[in-house]
Amino acid sequence: MHDFNCTKADDMNFELMSERTRYLKENPKGVSEMCRIMEDMRNESLNEGIQEEKRMTVIRMLTDGMLTLEKIAEYAGLPLDEVKKLKAE
Repeated sequence: MHDFNCTKADDMNFELMSERTRYLKENPKGVSEMCRIMEDMRNESLNEGIQEEKRMTVIRMLTDGMLTLEKIAEYAGLPLDEVKKLKAE
């Protein structure tokens, strides 16, 4: 657990973790790799948030009951099958 709390590779006890940390923090290729990984995680999280907001919008529209399922799917930008699934839940 000690190594997970270290910010510097030199302070770590486990050599393999120390080497990997040094690569990801100090080597230009490692830094670039870590930046790409973090950007991918950010994009994935953003997309998940967008999809969740669409689902919540569909639920609000279904609760209102003023629109057809087709219109709800069109406005929310979700497939009709997913709207039907949300309605069934």
